Amino acid sequence: MTKNVFAGKWEIAAENGMNKSIARFPDVCMSPPSPPAGPIPIPYPDTSFSNNLKSGSSTVKIGGKGAALAQESYYQESVLGDEAATRTFGANVVTHQITGKTYFQAWCMDVKFEGKNVCRHFDITTSNHASGGTTTAPLTSLEMMAITVFQQKLDSGICPCCDEAAHEWQKDPKGGMFKLVTEDRFLSKRVGAIPDSSSMKGALVNAANDLLAKKAAARAAAKANPAAACNNVHPERTDPCALYCDIPAGTRYPPATPGGKGKTPAQKCSENFREAKRKQTMRYWEGKLNAGKPPDQHVKFGKKEKINHKTPKFGGGCSSPKNTVPESAMGGPECADIETAQTTFETEMSRVEQSLGLT
Repeated sequence: MTKNVFAGKWEIAAENGMNKSIARFPDVCMSPPSPPAGPIPIPYPDTSFSNNLKSGSSTVKIGGKGAALAQESYYQESVLGDEAATRTFGANVVTHQITGKTYFQAWCMDVKFEGKNVCRHFDITTSNHASGGTTTAPLTSLEMMAITVFQQKLDSGICPCCDEAAHEWQKDPKGGMFKLVTEDRFLSKRVGAIPDSSSMKGALVNAANDLLAKKAAARAAAKANPAAACNNVHPERTDPCALYCDIPAGTRYPPATPGGKGKTPAQKCSENFREAKRKQTMRYWEGKLNAGKPPDQHVKFGKKEKINHKTPKFGGGCSSPKNTVPESAMGGPECADIETAQTTFETEMSRVEQSLGLT
């Protein structure tokens, strides 16, 4: 019989419990057919269960069995969901595993067993590992150095994406520039600011995971086949245009006062993105897509073409052609799915933050 023990309103994952990591996506693995037609990268959904917990707590137990500990415990399934892939083709494009381990990438910050933070239902997991490193690749020292360089540029008043004057929505209304962070870090902080007691947090966590997973799959597919790249996803998550400004919920220009509220970063960005900038983006992409093609095959965007930001407005995204793309130029259906996931997260986050009075 399972035992229910909670930390920060969420149930602790334990070998005795019924926690599930269902259809964790994408586990991108090189798969049949054999050359010359293949191999091809296929994103698999991985599923694992807490009754297969390994390296759980040994002295503090739930229902007589170990609980999940941060950066130590993992789930080990005999059947994970990626068995159709082939080891001889390289297996997972990052970990080179099939039927690997499932690790927690988030945990309760204020409850510990045996000196380690406990992991809970709803805490983020990633699957098919050889070891504790995440398949979404932790930042290397070189990447951190690059972010530092881009931060120095922004602090000097220059947007690191377009190399023009920093945009107003990249500036902290309290003074100075916002700190640059990767997308996963930005989403983690915004979601983490929602109280665990909120019944709406679970849906927001799922929306963030779905968005990050789809972008990771797109980047992996683009590396395996550059022709399959989605134009609405930056090649690397640490590209200068891919970085987010660490903008907290409730930021306004000017700052909110008892008599009213100023404009949000997204509203300030929209104000700036007028017809001239829209045309600049369309001309840029027409030149890019038409290069080397005969005139009768040239793409021409209409006046009503929708323009999307890759790094979104609410995250301090630049409005230059380097960070904007016409909707019809994004790529295949999987690229449209990424845009849908982006919209879903933004809508869900706005709904949750508004309901909690965080805006």
